[in-house]
Amino acid sequence: MNGIAIVSPGFPEVPGGVTDHTSRVVRHWRDEGLVVQVQGSLGEEPGAVAARWHNDGVNAVLLQYVPFLYGRRGLSLFPGALARAVKSLGMRLTVYVHEPWVPPTRLPWLALSPLQRSQLKRLVARSDAVATPVPAWATMLGHDAQVLRVGSTLGDPLEQGATGEPLPAPVVFSPFAAGLLWRPIAAAVEQIGADPPLIVIGADAEAARRHPAVRRWYRPDWDCRGRLEASEVLSLLSRARVVLAPFVDGLTGRRTSAMASLSTGTRMVSSAGDLYDPFFDESPVAISHSEQDFVRLALEAWNSGEHSAERGARDAWYRKHLDARELDRALLQIVSP
Repeated sequence: MNGIAIVSPGFPEVPGGVTDHTSRVVRHWRDEGLVVQVQGSLGEEPGAVAARWHNDGVNAVLLQYVPFLYGRRGLSLFPGALARAVKSLGMRLTVYVHEPWVPPTRLPWLALSPLQRSQLKRLVARSDAVATPVPAWATMLGHDAQVLRVGSTLGDPLEQGATGEPLPAPVVFSPFAAGLLWRPIAAAVEQIGADPPLIVIGADAEAARRHPAVRRWYRPDWDCRGRLEASEVLSLLSRARVVLAPFVDGLTGRRTSAMASLSTGTRMVSSAGDLYDPFFDESPVAISHSEQDFVRLALEAWNSGEHSAERGARDAWYRKHLDARELDRALLQIVSP
């Protein structure tokens, strides 16, 4: 029997990010009738893992790659050793690069960045296929890397019309996301002047007050909803008048919190940056190019009346371009063509 194995460190105990993507992929591939198993532990010797897969009839392997999933400093012998073992037994190997390596922008990263780069380059060289959600990374990785965006990992979008009353404040979802720019968010919130000023989904007040990136901007009159089930999150996002989602490196298809917001058909204001994906130039997302621009676009979105036709158009765009099942079918064609 032919099967597929996925390497996803921390699965299923560590929620969010890559684990959520892996869960979605497994669900959709099993719906297609495939036999899929996931290796979430790095404690087993790589050769033994590959041998077990071979005995189980696995013929294709997907390795979910973020350097820090494999080691505290983003360095590990495991992925390279597993790649060698998998290839020696005739299995096809695909590496999905969710993040490549840290940029040399901080003192500790000056040494880590080239080491992580070398680690990934060796892994890519051993693979049969490479995919990444970021076009800039595809160019950097070479090896005919294919661009495949992640999209939302919160489940199927709500049916049109299941929105309810609009929320009384702008929304931030996943407030602790790496690279989320809080200064323009705070400036936009001040200009909008809603009551409460902001609704935060994904953290309670205590966590927001203590978080190093958020506490500078935290206000006690924020409405912090905490961590919620996916269906509750989607329901709230569908009722948002505007979602604020600016990122230091720009909007990309790997920003699953932004993609979840977009999947509900709600208005969203994001930003350009070094990794910005031009794919979103034709999207219904308002893209800012400066803090002043972000505040202006957020205020315009907040003050604009909602029209069902506009929401329907945003929803249709998402379903056409970022439908999760279609994304996962495309990944399957790369992993096991």
